[in-house]
Amino acid sequence: MTRTKVLSRRATWAGLLALLATVPLSYAQRTQPRSSEPARGEAPRAPAPPRAPAVDRVNHGSFGHVDNPVARPPAPHPNNPPFQNHGPNVYVQRDPHVDFHPHQFWHDFHFKLRFHDLPVGYVRLVVGGAPYFYDDGIYYQQVDDGYQEVYPPVGAVVTQLPDGAIAIEAGNLTYYYAGGAFYVAQDGGYVIAPTPIGVTVPELPPDAVQVSLNGGVAYQFNGIYYEPVFVDGVTQYVTVAPPN
Repeated sequence: MTRTKVLSRRATWAGLLALLATVPLSYAQRTQPRSSEPARGEAPRAPAPPRAPAVDRVNHGSFGHVDNPVARPPAPHPNNPPFQNHGPNVYVQRDPHVDFHPHQFWHDFHFKLRFHDLPVGYVRLVVGGAPYFYDDGIYYQQVDDGYQEVYPPVGAVVTQLPDGAIAIEAGNLTYYYAGGAFYVAQDGGYVIAPTPIGVTVPELPPDAVQVSLNGGVAYQFNGIYYEPVFVDGVTQYVTVAPPN
């Protein structure tokens, strides 16, 4: 082989080796992050906005989250402010959801429902010479084989109101309505008064019976009729005298 060919081959190999040596450097330059410094002749670049921090989403999506508030009931009507507590046993019913009432003991009253024994804590009363037994808004009388629930007797006097009694203003009097009875404060206690006629109550007496009255629907309890009416968009009941 001539000297010229040997030198030519050496030059070729040297060129190839030099070319291969530039490949890693070029790749490294492409994969490195670009510098924030502008290249020569290039306008200054605005700094990149900071990345938002990672958010812990363990509690996201639960009710009550600020982005997902729980549905709330409508605001009370200006003439129908919220439920108000007027003592440990008395509530003035001014609830926008007036058709819903917390369950009370006297809600379970059923006329002539019988028991073998009286409830624990009963109180013995005498009304018009007749004996009664009383427990938190429900009245009992003795029968041959036990005791039965009876309508609240007018004139009965109790030392404290039934739990959940509702204060109702009528004329110059304040009645406390519970279990179909209208109590009036008297001598440090409460006496059952005759049912006032034309008074609106927020709920029916317990165990009231549906009847027909004046071509419409009404409810009867202890000889008094209750006609449904709408007050501020909710159903309430007006006391009506029995027809002649």
